Amino acid sequence: MIYDLPSNFYDTLDQKYHVAVENDDIKFNGGSAISKLEQQKIGDSTFNYQITLLSSLMHRPEKGSKETNPFEKPEKELTILDSFGPDDEFKVVFNKFPVVPTHFMMITREFKSQDTPLSPSELIGTYTLLNKVKNESKENWFAFYNSGPQSGASQPHKHVQFMTLPDGFKAYGEQLAQTSAPFIPNQKNEPLQNKDLPFAHFAAPLPPNELDLQHEDLTMYFVSLLQRCLTVLKQNGAKDISYSFIMTTDYMMLVPRSNGVYKNTIGVNSCGYVGLFLCKNEETQSLVNSDGPFKILESCGFPNTAGEPVDEYHY
Repeated sequence: MIYDLPSNFYDTLDQKYHVAVENDDIKFNGGSAISKLEQQKIGDSTFNYQITLLSSLMHRPEKGSKETNPFEKPEKELTILDSFGPDDEFKVVFNKFPVVPTHFMMITREFKSQDTPLSPSELIGTYTLLNKVKNESKENWFAFYNSGPQSGASQPHKHVQFMTLPDGFKAYGEQLAQTSAPFIPNQKNEPLQNKDLPFAHFAAPLPPNELDLQHEDLTMYFVSLLQRCLTVLKQNGAKDISYSFIMTTDYMMLVPRSNGVYKNTIGVNSCGYVGLFLCKNEETQSLVNSDGPFKILESCGFPNTAGEPVDEYHY
């Protein structure tokens, strides 16, 4: 099911990253990042979250446009693979303003809107890259996709991002996935949702081996989780379709979104729903500390729907 990648993909990723940083093609001052890893008990559950102050994010554009599209002709110094996937549909490039080292992206070669659902080839491409970096490194990787105007997306050109988690950090979707055997959600088997998290979220564990995934399985997972998001958006009178998509080789999770910015101060994308809060200055850091991460996530999402019955009006 997975696509072909060069055997030395991870080595190339690592080497090109360090060269790009040394030549200032990538803007990252991770050495000055200030991170605080915390835990909070809610109900019967204990959740991780990390607040990071990273001043290099000040240089990242808040909102891109199709006219000033950095993905139309990616810089050579940021390009890891100039072609990837069926019919060379994708490119793999570094994030110019990374959150962690080797933060990279899969972008569509031709312009596609970030507001569109992930296609079967985009899902397989995402899984292929995750599987490769997981097997060739000792790090804990995840992919995310910010879709829709309230998702926290900064560029309109379709892109899936790939990052590593802090050592020993367990994301909310990972905690859920470990409570169940793999299954594709349907009308009889609802997606997993932790009743103790204050926001709606829908997760499903994936098979532990890529050989157990059929070509259409990832699409079926994605569509079933997206249907639950659409139901929440409809029930809450949302004016647009926005959601956060998070995936590892172990699970897939979608979170319906109501807002991409909290109190007009801090942008919240899919990383927040993993438990990672990225602050570009002390003002945003103080806001996360004072209001608390889970109040922010609840405000930018919708109320948890765990335990609510499903009827004929649900997607």
